[in-house]
Amino acid sequence: MNVSTSEELGGCHDYLVVEPNGGERLRFLGASTMRLKLDDLPSDGAVAFYEYLSEPGVDGPPQHVHHGHDETFYVVEGTYEFRVGDDVIPLVQGAFLFLPRGTPHTFRNAGRDLGCIVGTFNPGRFANYFRELAELIDTTGAAPDRDTWIELYGRYDTTFYEA
Repeated sequence: MNVSTSEELGGCHDYLVVEPNGGERLRFLGASTMRLKLDDLPSDGAVAFYEYLSEPGVDGPPQHVHHGHDETFYVVEGTYEFRVGDDVIPLVQGAFLFLPRGTPHTFRNAGRDLGCIVGTFNPGRFANYFRELAELIDTTGAAPDRDTWIELYGRYDTTFYEA
């Protein structure tokens, strides 16, 4: 995974180094991938950090609400369009979005090129949702049906947004 800890590097302080292209790679639909750079374990559950790449036109998940964690998004490359409730917010390279728990949202790559977002979940337990989602997609070759998705979201204190 191209990850090293302070102990492995001979350091006397706690830290974690994740090399470029390092971290746990998860594949989703629509030519999109996520690399979990930090999950909830090394951070004692405090935070998870990820890098998300998607091709132009790729939609994120259906609009949803996290009831148990906050989420951040920072656009590294490309142009993304976020839907936050009824608001549509274009975010270009360098833009940052903080979504406190309870805020409905979704996104899509609205640009003409590969896009990259980095972000966090606080607390970090939601990283495990993405592992389960990637496994479902890998097994079936499709997004989960609504009932399966509701059950999966439910395990991570998340619901679909019903306007």
